[in-house]
Amino acid sequence: MLLILATAALLQTSVTIGSRPKQDTTKLSARDSTRAARRDSVRARVDSIREDRANRPPRRDSVTASHLSSAFRDGAARSLLERARVARLEQDSTLLAYDATAYQRISAGLGFKKIGRDRLIFRHENASRVRWRRGEGVWIDVKGLRTALPAVPKADVEMDADDDFTPIPYYPGREAIWVGSGMVKREVDDREIVHPLAVGAEAYYQYTTGDSIIFRLPDGSRIRLGELRVTARRPKWNLIVGSFWFDLSSAQLVRAAYRLSIPMDIVEVAEAEEDHDDDDDIPRWLRPMTANIKGITVEYGLHKGRWWLPRSQVAEGDAQVSIMRVPFKLEESFKYASVNGTGALPKLPALALREDSLAENDSAAVDSTASDSTGRRRKRASSVDDGDAMIHMRQRNREGLLVVTRVPKDSAMLATSPDLPKSIYDDGDELFGRAEADELMRELDFGLQAGWDPQRPKLFYGPQQGLLRYNRVEGLSAGVMATQTFGAGYSGSAMLRMGTADHQLNGELGFLRSDGRRTLGVTAYRRLAVVNDWGDPFALGPSVSALLFGREDGLYYRSFGAELTATTERRSPLSFRLFAERHTDADVETHFSVAHVINDIRFVDNVEAKEGSVAGIGARFRTSRGLDPHGFRLLADVRAEGAAGAFDYSRGAFDATLSHGLGPLLDGSLTVSGGTSGGRVPAQRLWYLGGAQTIRGHDVGVASGDAFWMGRVELGSSFVAARPVIFYDFGWAGSRADWQNPGIPVSGAGIGASFMDGLFRFDLAKGVRPNTGVRAYFYLEAKF
Repeated sequence: MLLILATAALLQTSVTIGSRPKQDTTKLSARDSTRAARRDSVRARVDSIREDRANRPPRRDSVTASHLSSAFRDGAARSLLERARVARLEQDSTLLAYDATAYQRISAGLGFKKIGRDRLIFRHENASRVRWRRGEGVWIDVKGLRTALPAVPKADVEMDADDDFTPIPYYPGREAIWVGSGMVKREVDDREIVHPLAVGAEAYYQYTTGDSIIFRLPDGSRIRLGELRVTARRPKWNLIVGSFWFDLSSAQLVRAAYRLSIPMDIVEVAEAEEDHDDDDDIPRWLRPMTANIKGITVEYGLHKGRWWLPRSQVAEGDAQVSIMRVPFKLEESFKYASVNGTGALPKLPALALREDSLAENDSAAVDSTASDSTGRRRKRASSVDDGDAMIHMRQRNREGLLVVTRVPKDSAMLATSPDLPKSIYDDGDELFGRAEADELMRELDFGLQAGWDPQRPKLFYGPQQGLLRYNRVEGLSAGVMATQTFGAGYSGSAMLRMGTADHQLNGELGFLRSDGRRTLGVTAYRRLAVVNDWGDPFALGPSVSALLFGREDGLYYRSFGAELTATTERRSPLSFRLFAERHTDADVETHFSVAHVINDIRFVDNVEAKEGSVAGIGARFRTSRGLDPHGFRLLADVRAEGAAGAFDYSRGAFDATLSHGLGPLLDGSLTVSGGTSGGRVPAQRLWYLGGAQTIRGHDVGVASGDAFWMGRVELGSSFVAARPVIFYDFGWAGSRADWQNPGIPVSGAGIGASFMDGLFRFDLAKGVRPNTGVRAYFYLEAKF
């Protein structure tokens, strides 16, 4: 559902870079007509898919006596499920009307790192007055509407408001837990997300009762809520785990929190479709392609002591396409001015519904007429001009819900509406009930897991999962990795790799347990470890830079041992590591690069690591604040580590990057960083400056020691899609006893270009002190 919404939102978004040139009215009309025809064609395709899915007979496993005997951990769970199953299909005829304000926000990010700076690539907001009356339909007055592509700030963005994007809090037959097609389905269909309350769900889930809460209302009456905890029998993408709370007097859903039991492998699901065509196979270079719903929360409010109506709905997840990561979030909230009020809906326009339009010769015509025999074919009305607004009429679902939407023509007025948050970049914590959603998400703990049922292992190689890289120690290093999901939150992985230069076999064997928000792991490894604290020398950008330019920011040593890890996947991730390992030296084994072939440029020497065995602990906290490319933004990283054994040491450091607009044309960024160490610090745990992530214009290791401080100043254009930048870096590293008298700091300056708000970055830098030649850098996920 969420992927369909996001895709549809992008399909309905029209983007023009730069200002619109003046055009002949006839040409404008023709262009708009063509664009409208294309949108109608897209809608017809989507409608056809939805209609086919809505009308196809459900497919499900039969519920056996064995299923029934193991489905319920207690008798109360069975009773509550049966009552909730009946309640979700009943329609309360006493609920006649409501007048509500609906808010919706769809957000998507883009990046290469799982943990990094928040980068918003798309956001759409909608605020509307929604009036519903039984037997008449829904009237929507759009009050606020705007869409932003922050990475392309000068784009002229338009998005239709006449389709299915204004959320309607309630209508007869609406699905209460916000999953699937939006309409209640009596039976399970295992070709989509399996509803835990539908008939036949016992074959897929197990149920147990949880806590209970009693609320006292102002009139003295009491409302008792009971929890039903649902776990999937096996780890599968279309099965969920969750916590569902019901009003025990009526068995109506009051609040819920749930997530997919495991991420969805889009390739695997597509290939399993009954109508899959081999010609539609997803190219291997786009793999892995996965989507994961980390959590969905739904909360209802009680009105007039009788009717539970939606108050907030939040869904959060992420998708991965090859090395790209796309976090997404869908947020909705509702405020009610009246329930069962006496006011009538506005008079409906005199429009005749017509069949969905298709572009001429569109192949979707065949599909769109396939449902004619059902008598449920969707119809849509032409828009009518109502002076300062456009009015659209449409049947929203297969039950024929009539929806009339009035959209003002003044897009500037809609974008600056007081009904929307002050800025499209605001957190919206209060508006969308972020605190309540976080509280519900805490219900999804390690106790809510899919059952133990080992799945088929998956094999990865090539650039997938970082299995292909280039550096001066390994040369071209290629690996192969197998992963397997076991169930109960457990998964495992095994990886082997070898380099063409060092001919050393490295590998890792790991075992993890996760509840979607926290991950615990144990790993045995022999790996090429990184000395540096900044960046990731094994990522795509540094590998390309090393291969092309003969410049590499990595310093390395070899480690062999085992570790226990704990990580939280929240807005500000926190990670811990307990380790026991042996360190050995790693020699430079190759100088091959394109620059070496052309100009005999050689890689710098590697650090001489001190050999020995140690055991220790490490911790790291990272946070990112601010989404507006021209507003206040903060990226912070705090880390600490200590170990004892052949050598005893402790070390800690922090980095903070702040950026803000400097007038309408310029943005500025300032990075400050510092760290120190204690004990007998080996060479591989000292601090090293130099390179793209610290002091540009110098090789890594130009300054080193057991303490450091550093600053970076950057000034760039406010056009973040392709931002020219000038910068100056300076810093010192040496003995901690000398940090107050550093002498002349190392420094470098240069120019660069940042694309897509730092997603890609290219720099040319020259060392100032000491004076060096010009160096080129290409890297991903820049801080500015």
